[in-house]
Amino acid sequence: ALAYRGYFAFINRPLITSSGEPTSAVYGFLNQLIKILTDTKPDNVAVAFDSKEKTFRHDMYDKYKSTRAKMPEDMIPQLDRIREIVEALNFPLYILPGYEADDIIGAALKIAEKEGYESFAITPDKDYVQLVTPNIKLVKPGKSSDDIVIVDEEKVKEDYGFNPIQMIDYLALVGDSSDDIPGVAGIGPKTATPLIQQFGSLEGIYENIDSIEKKGVKKKLEVNKENAFLSKKLATIVLDVPMEIDISKTKMTEPDLVKFAEICNELEFKNIVEKVSKIFGEEVSSEEIEEVETESGLSKEKVKYKLIKTEKDAEALAKKLLKQEMVVFDTETDSLNVLEVNLAGVAFCYKEGEAYYAAVNPFLQKDDLFSKDLSDRIDVDKFVKIFKPVFENDNIKKVCQNGKYDIGVLRKYDIEVKNFYFDTMLASYVIDPDQKHGMDFLAQQYLNHTTIPLSSLLGDKKDASKIFEIDLEILSEYSCEDADITYRLYKVFKKQIETEKLEKVSYDIEFPLVPVLEDMEYNGVKLDVKGLNEFSKDLSILLDNYTSEIHKLADDTFNINSPKQLQTILFDKLELPPTKKTKTGYSTDARSLEGLRGQHEIIDIILNYRQVSKLKSTYADALPSLIQPSTGRVHTTFNQTVASTGRLSSVNPNLQNIPIRTELGKEIRKAFVARDKNYRILSADYSQIELRIMASICGDEGLTEAFNNDEDIHRATAALVFMVDPKDVDADMRRKAKEVNFGILYGIGAFGLKNRLGITQTHAKEIIETYFNTFKQVKSYMDASVKNAKEKGYAETLIRRRRFLRNINSSNRVVRQFEERVAINMPIQGTAADMIKIAMINIHKKLSAMKTKTKMVLQVHDELLFDIHKDEIDELQPMIVEMMESAFPLNVPIKVDSGIGENWLEAH
Repeated sequence: ALAYRGYFAFINRPLITSSGEPTSAVYGFLNQLIKILTDTKPDNVAVAFDSKEKTFRHDMYDKYKSTRAKMPEDMIPQLDRIREIVEALNFPLYILPGYEADDIIGAALKIAEKEGYESFAITPDKDYVQLVTPNIKLVKPGKSSDDIVIVDEEKVKEDYGFNPIQMIDYLALVGDSSDDIPGVAGIGPKTATPLIQQFGSLEGIYENIDSIEKKGVKKKLEVNKENAFLSKKLATIVLDVPMEIDISKTKMTEPDLVKFAEICNELEFKNIVEKVSKIFGEEVSSEEIEEVETESGLSKEKVKYKLIKTEKDAEALAKKLLKQEMVVFDTETDSLNVLEVNLAGVAFCYKEGEAYYAAVNPFLQKDDLFSKDLSDRIDVDKFVKIFKPVFENDNIKKVCQNGKYDIGVLRKYDIEVKNFYFDTMLASYVIDPDQKHGMDFLAQQYLNHTTIPLSSLLGDKKDASKIFEIDLEILSEYSCEDADITYRLYKVFKKQIETEKLEKVSYDIEFPLVPVLEDMEYNGVKLDVKGLNEFSKDLSILLDNYTSEIHKLADDTFNINSPKQLQTILFDKLELPPTKKTKTGYSTDARSLEGLRGQHEIIDIILNYRQVSKLKSTYADALPSLIQPSTGRVHTTFNQTVASTGRLSSVNPNLQNIPIRTELGKEIRKAFVARDKNYRILSADYSQIELRIMASICGDEGLTEAFNNDEDIHRATAALVFMVDPKDVDADMRRKAKEVNFGILYGIGAFGLKNRLGITQTHAKEIIETYFNTFKQVKSYMDASVKNAKEKGYAETLIRRRRFLRNINSSNRVVRQFEERVAINMPIQGTAADMIKIAMINIHKKLSAMKTKTKMVLQVHDELLFDIHKDEIDELQPMIVEMMESAFPLNVPIKVDSGIGENWLEAH
């Protein structure tokens, strides 16, 4: 189970050695094991594995575990590696043909209990709950190695409402889909728990079956009695397996650390040998390690990190920096909000293993907030005077990890960072958008080095405001390491970008976009707070009305926001058809409720209620609270490394999710206004850009002709698909064609189109078939996209931005089909993202060169928003449109719609 957890934890970014050996499962298993051994310090340890043979449960029930997906091929060799590791650690390894690891562990726990031990089973499986006693507990691994839960008797009673041993009866009733244990059809947790509480066991339930009042429950039990008792046998962990388990032989003994180090070296796991040696209270000698481990990581190298505290040393450092072609820098601050931040220092690095930290006192007057004396640092005005020429030197290339933040910090001190050249966080994103991009991960992944954790300086909450309380030498060491690591990552990534021909995406798009986004974030946008407050009141009235209507239709008063209470109303009281099953019952999420439209009028009202509730809480009420007091404006944060397609995302507030098709959603846009009476809002929006990109890529004559003639593409599509004259296309035909046009981009099938249009699946299938027969090149493009992705393992945009699709050849149909849809959509959506980013860079450069009063303030999907000065409208509006349309030429015309207004809604 631990191996599987490790494997799937890295499913989007599998760990692979330089020789191509997969290691995700081994790494996950080992990390969990180290965490648990460190925390619990056990006296005895044993490991059990399933055998390859079928078990007695398969003989009892041929469908047992029959629908389980076959073990992934790249996991099989990893189990052998885990066995090697277990053996090197001298842990007894138990395998018994015909039995499962569960049975061996259960038997071992019971033997240990008889001998007076307190024992723990390490497992995420709820089956093991039946073993819990005062002396037997479970260690349940969490989502990360830092998060484990101890399950004892009280925890079982709290979580399930019954005693541990009754878990067998519970599983007999509800079954276990992961093991194909049938249970009693139609009985879920809500029904099973009260039955067990009332009658004690499965036997007790059937002995008293006539006293069960609910006829439906009684009937299900009667019909499925055989399955219930079969399920109980299947769910029962056997405690008397036919093998000798000698607890005295499970004592923790000295491991073969040299052998362990050999394995770790082959798997390219660094720093793990050191961790394991500490668990056993010994260190491996450096001679032994050197025999088996190649030098790597910063820990085995001498580094030269220097703290700069005086003006004299700072001036000497600045003199050195001014002679460099490239400099890495990293700021340390007391806040993540660049508009409120105080600078604590800056680390510089221009040579591997050598870094300098210039400590800064940002408080020119004594500040009572800090009892600590900061006079041992360089006053901020002196720092600016000394280092401003370095940052603003156009001949020195600047490199950062997440440079947008650092540029924003220095802007506060009137320092403009010129020639921003490379960002290691963005380089990681370009190389593989689905991996993590934080420095700690990248250092471990690419340099085999564990960085100084921020929590060791600021505490677990990582409270940045405490930065001035940290010992200066420690802070210097931490910051210098960050700069040094960034330099090393820069060298690794620069080479990889060249090798994989990712230069255009990196140097023409992602890196140059950093100062553009920083400037947009700094500018911010003004809000009509009074209008939002009025809108919030209107939404409150609407919510009250919806609430009354829902309660009336349900003939019950309940909490609409409670999934459990809503489940009861919809599926028990109103008896609507069940949706997808979750751990807490049937799902009431948006997709599930959409599938229930037309079944009962309450569904539409609930969906309306949710939409209004979200608008109120997320925008009408939240937006005013996000206004920056010092500017009176909202400053969203743009993220370049979140969406795998290359699209930007934004937070605080998230502006990508404002609904624009609904009248209520439009009211939110109305609140985004021009900065003052001398300005207006200019909106410039790519028209149907993804469809144009698809037409350009696939070269379909019908689509190309429609765009060349500037036709209404949805009307033109409807005319061809429904075989009517364009003038005879009605609103319903156009609506269907529009859903098909956009649905095709996302690899929509008949089932998806059926749900979107509210038609039969047969009709949906006919429409799609007609579409493909009409636009033959579209189907060819889709097939070719999937084929290419299966061969290469990734999809890419026209500018070669990549997204890896590691499961596109998976035997799991659901997983495979998802990645096939991504293979179709990524080249289109990703190219659209590239296009608007190029436009943003070009426009920002032009506006800066012209020294305009007009500022670019927002980007939302395919739309750019500007605070445009009235005097500049005539010159800039056509210029912005032209620059967007010419950013990245296609084989069909690119069209940008633009508008001017007092607010975003008027302009759009």
